[in-house]
Amino acid sequence: MPSTISWLDFSDSDRRKMIEVISLFKQRDTRDEMGLAQIRDGFAETFFPGTTTIQTRARYFLFIPWLYRYHEARKTPSAKIAYRMRNCELRVMKALGDAGETDGVIGQRAGASLQRFPSSVYWNGLRVWGILRFPGTMYQYYRSLDRYYRSRTYLPEIETTELVQESNVNWDPNLPPMPDDFPKKASFEITAFEASYLRERLLLSCNQSLLAYLVDQGQPVEVDFGWLHPNQVDFPDYLKEKLLHARNFSDSMQGAALLYNLMLAEKRGSEELVEEYRDRIHNWRQRLLINERDLLIWDRSAFWKLTEQFGRVYAATQLFVNDWLALLLDGSAIADPIEDQKMHKIVHDREYRLKRNRSRLENPRHLELWSGDAGTGQLDFRWGIGNRIARDIQTGLAKPKGGQDAFTR
Repeated sequence: MPSTISWLDFSDSDRRKMIEVISLFKQRDTRDEMGLAQIRDGFAETFFPGTTTIQTRARYFLFIPWLYRYHEARKTPSAKIAYRMRNCELRVMKALGDAGETDGVIGQRAGASLQRFPSSVYWNGLRVWGILRFPGTMYQYYRSLDRYYRSRTYLPEIETTELVQESNVNWDPNLPPMPDDFPKKASFEITAFEASYLRERLLLSCNQSLLAYLVDQGQPVEVDFGWLHPNQVDFPDYLKEKLLHARNFSDSMQGAALLYNLMLAEKRGSEELVEEYRDRIHNWRQRLLINERDLLIWDRSAFWKLTEQFGRVYAATQLFVNDWLALLLDGSAIADPIEDQKMHKIVHDREYRLKRNRSRLENPRHLELWSGDAGTGQLDFRWGIGNRIARDIQTGLAKPKGGQDAFTR
């Protein structure tokens, strides 16, 4: 009998987290084997608020509200909105394919069998960016529409003040108009007018984020991590400080995941995998030595102070991270975990604490299910998707402005 995961309609944030968890099962290298998700997601949301690992392109932040406002204008009833939105999103998917878009089309492979539609993937981000004004979940929004139409129909004519108008709209009134040929035709190419709007939303809603800075001040770049940005020296101090903490944490904790996989390879008795992970740990340590000075003087108290902004980090997680970092960094030089039995022990104990009878290091059956690579990818805190979205908007901002493309408040 296949395993299933179910959850109730508690909140949009809970649903979003579950969708991300499910998506990670399909991705090599990204699973949270060492239980660092609280810190990982805290940095990710600080740098790229409103994004998720399953988003793709910036113009979906316009596609979705355009479709919803289209249906609101036609008073699509609550009972039919989910079905009609699904059909519209499938039309957008087809239009993007017909336009030759291949990079970032959600559902391109799944087609009509798609389970996670862009509307659910981007819902929280639309609220975080201030494009969506409705305070509840997507399904609460659906259920509210009939009541919303009645409230709009019976508003007294005298109630035309900005306050009344603001209290009776689900979407930002300044949203750029939907193109006349949408959704029959669609592309990811953002106009200068649309890009200016998205930049304004970011600067108003999350102006201390790396995403807002990249869109407003940055230049499109192709690097693997935010701390490798060629213009990082020009970043504001509050971003440089956070990026330094993020880099040190990412660099240091990748070693724990690599050691875990080495221990699994040794447990399985695979000489080939043992050799592979010894090489990977050696290469990882050589990379750390490049930034050895920054790591050895890293203010870890300031790091934990910063993480308080993410919510309370579990005491067991703090203990594991602190123990690992102490063994790695508190000697005369960066430690080598391959032969360090204390480092082996804290990794073993951490995995057992997280998984108990599902521990691969303790349960032979679960060791058999190990693919040969579990959670070794270095944490980038959503840099990949955040940078992609920023570059989409930057490309639009670089276009000549004129006519409707001259965005003003």
